[in-house]
Amino acid sequence: MGTKYCYANCSPSSGFDCSGFVYYTFEHFKVKVPRSSIDYQTYGRRVDPDSCKVGDVIVFTGTNPKNREPGHVGIIISDPGKDITFIHSSSSKKCSGVKISSFKKDPYYKLRFIKIVRVAEIN
Repeated sequence: MGTKYCYANCSPSSGFDCSGFVYYTFEHFKVKVPRSSIDYQTYGRRVDPDSCKVGDVIVFTGTNPKNREPGHVGIIISDPGKDITFIHSSSSKKCSGVKISSFKKDPYYKLRFIKIVRVAEIN
């Protein structure tokens, strides 16, 4: 938490971009995932938001919600049936870096939502 945002980076010492944070986290568990958010366009198995669980990847557009290609990703940290919360590295001017956000409480993320994918079964 709190590690700074740094574009095109995936290191806790120098910072993370969103996909770098996801990549670094899954690498810790020896799970291979894409390094770039755009690659989530075809990666993983789509999961209904009501069935998502800890470890699923939530995929959003970039800052322009009209461009429906992946541009931001995070990791679900809430249990199925609960309000969806996710951890991610945000480039937000107000509060950048690794943080936890609520999908339900932030209309900005609802507008940009593309899908949730399951990339692996992590125990």
